[in-house]
Amino acid sequence: MREAVASALAELARRDERAADVARSALDTLAPGQELEKLNQHAVQRFCWFELPVRFQNSTDDRLFAARALSSLFSLLQLYRYAQICSSPETTTLLTVYAEDHAAGLAMYERLMWESGVEPPDLPELTWGTAVGDAEIRARRETASALELAILLGDVRPGKRGWRPAQERFARSFLTQPDDRGLSHLDRIREERVRAWLSSSAHPHRQRLWPLVGQIIAGSDVPRDAESVMAPLQRLLDLAADGIALTQIGYISPSVVRQMCEDFAWRTSPEPPRSETDATQLIALHQTLRGMRAVRRAGRRLVLTRRGRQLREDPEALWQAAAETLCRTGGLEQAAAETLLGMLLTRSPQGTGSHARRGESDVETAERTLTESGWVPVEPPVAAGRHAASHRRTAEAASDQVRALVMAVSWLLEALGLLGEDDGAGHRELTPAGRAFAIACLHQSAVAPRAVV
Repeated sequence: MREAVASALAELARRDERAADVARSALDTLAPGQELEKLNQHAVQRFCWFELPVRFQNSTDDRLFAARALSSLFSLLQLYRYAQICSSPETTTLLTVYAEDHAAGLAMYERLMWESGVEPPDLPELTWGTAVGDAEIRARRETASALELAILLGDVRPGKRGWRPAQERFARSFLTQPDDRGLSHLDRIREERVRAWLSSSAHPHRQRLWPLVGQIIAGSDVPRDAESVMAPLQRLLDLAADGIALTQIGYISPSVVRQMCEDFAWRTSPEPPRSETDATQLIALHQTLRGMRAVRRAGRRLVLTRRGRQLREDPEALWQAAAETLCRTGGLEQAAAETLLGMLLTRSPQGTGSHARRGESDVETAERTLTESGWVPVEPPVAAGRHAASHRRTAEAASDQVRALVMAVSWLLEALGLLGEDDGAGHRELTPAGRAFAIACLHQSAVAPRAVV
């Protein structure tokens, strides 16, 4: 293959030495080591429609010359489809648009890539990331090559009716096909993401979750009793379908609060509850539905969104949405959920977590784990006079915030019946459904695409 490239470059140099130099440089970017067998349509399009404008920012003529030079080289190599991409009217127009408006050029690049059909689509089980590891890079490249072949064979027909679902089906089939070791591209991407997630230096609290690495990678199936577990959320969605009356400051009306507490036998203080603030279970459920954008406020009523209407009809989707929402909030709130769930999952049969201390409740153990991981200072800096008092107040406020966030996670688990009875010392076991839910939450958090390195 290298001999063919050398011969083609020599012929191009005989015609136009500058074109040969530019084409050689472009090919080195597209196919390092001149390994043309690894070249695909996706890479050629990306180079012409995205990388060339960056490489030649100040000269449209240079961009167009480079595209034509690469087209000539591909023609000499008898890679005529790739040559056509480089010299196509779309490429010429796009390179000109970049000169006038870079943002418009980027928008056109994204549209052309999608319309070509070789851009691997996002799937419910995989959203492609922008900060990726080797397994994901390889999977995306090979998926693009597989889509290119499917288009050539007519299995996917861009622009024709129904082509996008066909593209998704093909991509899913390719990504989930096991190799000779029984692992698919999707398996390898998930493992890579989970290990990177656990190793994140920005989230040292996750170091304690390494004993769960296998379970987090595998995730968990939706259990058979998911519908009964989701019943409290389902009831709120049913009520919101007709509109739930809200108080002036946005709390669920007392009559609905009392009815929910009675129906699900929730203990409150005082009892019966006077408002939503007396029912921690309902506070957690309300926040979860808002977090998953299933409900919204319309005047003095809480109503369903389009997503809420969809989730109301599908208990399994509701389970998955609740799991995703709990551990995809970001920042300290997400860290609190990950820490408490991990602690409950690694709990020993005696009922104490793997990093609990004698006399500590679950909430206190999770709070300490977070502070020791650097989310808040363990001790305020030593200072004199009122400065020391100010630091103490700041540390106490931070500690209260951590405790409140951990407790909010506990409230949700309790509201869904995912925790067993308190042993009197603040320790509770996850039910079988609770373990499945906790693993699903951590899995959703860990396999989510990273947007930054």
